Amino acid sequence: MTRLEPLTVPAARQTTANAAQGRFHDVEIILPQPDSPAAAQMICEVFRAANDLFPDSGYRTAVRNLASQMRNAPESWNPKTVIFLGGISSRWTLNSGEKASLQRICRQAQRCLFAGSAIFLLPESGLNAAVETAVHANFAAAAEEEQLICAPAGTLTATSGRISTAVSSFAALRLLAGFLRADRGAFIADAVCDYLGLAFGPASEQSRVSLQLRQTAGGDALVVKILDLMQQNLEEPLLIREIAQQAGVSPRKLERRFQQKAQTSPLTAYRKLRIEKARQLLLHTTLPLAEIVAATGFGSRSSLTEWFKREYKTSPQAFRKQYYADSHRAASLA
Repeated sequence: MTRLEPLTVPAARQTTANAAQGRFHDVEIILPQPDSPAAAQMICEVFRAANDLFPDSGYRTAVRNLASQMRNAPESWNPKTVIFLGGISSRWTLNSGEKASLQRICRQAQRCLFAGSAIFLLPESGLNAAVETAVHANFAAAAEEEQLICAPAGTLTATSGRISTAVSSFAALRLLAGFLRADRGAFIADAVCDYLGLAFGPASEQSRVSLQLRQTAGGDALVVKILDLMQQNLEEPLLIREIAQQAGVSPRKLERRFQQKAQTSPLTAYRKLRIEKARQLLLHTTLPLAEIVAATGFGSRSSLTEWFKREYKTSPQAFRKQYYADSHRAASLA
């Protein structure tokens, strides 16, 4: 499918079938009109993984756009989760027909998530709530002009009642983990995250770079604390002075101690952690390169490509292509 179908809803089923509908959790993923369904692939993968691991999870996903046909949807339509998935490079704007659809969806959904540029749909949604919003740095000025209540800089996600926001589609995965936990329990949520290679929070033991630095530093408490702060802020990297402030030391002491114990500078270590994360995302997700750039805080494709080449002697695109070629070859020989 190369383009999105209009947001339409199937006709109501027979009463006997409706009784069985209760166990299903319908998830609608809404994209801007020009976007390809591939933009929602990683989000869909989370719910698909839940169903694969636990067949009774009952998630059903659909990828749509905001079309005027939505105004004709049955009144009984009641999706449990709606995810508005915008990009991080340009604003999401509406025409009059789409605004009506947006308001209808938000009125009927049990919870709504607005990611990336979708935050600009909030004032038009009809939710009528003053919601603290997680805003990507690219949209900070525009969000203030729109009088959105912006969360502090560096905030990746925010939730208020049934409304959640995320700075990007990758950051939205954190919220999906929370949704799974609320819907199906911590065991299933953690299993899905492990299955997909998603690690949120410190989880330093899952980083080879972090493990090596900890070992070199002999488990020094300050170095460990600094590495944890770095791993918690890969998407929007902190300045060294900000890390020092959170660690309770001066920037000079931080840099001197880190260099002495870990045998490298904190800036070099931070960059290596972000490159390592980019490698993991290339291997274990289908996120486009632009989203991986955003998820690792490199600011531009050229910056990520430059540092990735220095570390792995190849470009991110060539690295992913070779990995999938090797995997396909291995599968064919099995």
